[in-house]
Amino acid sequence: MSTEWSSYWQDVHNLRWTVIDQEVLERVANTLGWGPERTLLEIGAGRGIHSKQLFEMMRCESPDLYEVCPETILYMKRVGLNAIGDESELKDSYDIAWSYGVPEHFEEPMRQEIIDQHFERSRDWVLLVIPRNTWFRRAVGRQDRIPARDFTDEELRRRLADGAGRHWGGAEVEIHVESFCPLFGVRHIPLGWYNVVDRLVGWALPGGLLLGWARRRGSASGP
Repeated sequence: MSTEWSSYWQDVHNLRWTVIDQEVLERVANTLGWGPERTLLEIGAGRGIHSKQLFEMMRCESPDLYEVCPETILYMKRVGLNAIGDESELKDSYDIAWSYGVPEHFEEPMRQEIIDQHFERSRDWVLLVIPRNTWFRRAVGRQDRIPARDFTDEELRRRLADGAGRHWGGAEVEIHVESFCPLFGVRHIPLGWYNVVDRLVGWALPGGLLLGWARRRGSASGP
C-alpha cells in the first residue's frame, strides 16, 4: 500500500488544489464549528493541505497529520506541518478525528478498521468525507489509479454506528450522514483537463460526496 500511494502522490496531477476542495472544507468547518481549544487529527493526510486549511478556518490548534507515505511525510515536514508516520507518536486522544477520501480505498477487514481508528483516537467527533456510490460513478469508473469502492449512505451510517459502539461504549451518540454537491455555489472552476474530468466523473456531481459524522452528545468541544 505504501508503494502504491507513494507512486500516486509523486504524480503532479494528483497534487492539485481545486475550488471544490475549498467548498468541501467550508462545509466541514461549518459542521464542526469554531473552537480554538480543540485538537484535530487527520488520518491519511496526504500532503496535509486539507487540515492546514481546515484548522485555519476553525482557529483550532495546529493539527497532527497521520500518514504512511514516506514522500508525503517528508513534504509536510518541509512546509512546517505536524506530519506523523508512527502511531506511537500520536496523542492518546483528540477532540476531532477526521479524513477526506480514505476508507473507500480499502476492502475488508481494513475498510472498517480504518474507520475504527478514527474512533480509537477521538474523544468527541469523528468526521468522514467520502465519495458517494452513484450509478453514474459506477458506469464511468473512478479516475484515480488507486483502487476505490465508494460508499452508499447506508454503509457509511452503519459503519459509523459500528465504530461508535465498539470504541465509545455506552455513550449517547449522534450520527449524521448527508450527500452534497460541492460544485453548487462555486464561482470558478480551475482550468485544465484533469479538473474537467474530475468534474464530470463524480466529485462534483449532485450527490457526489458524503459527509458523515458521529458525535458524543453533550461533548464539551461541540460548536
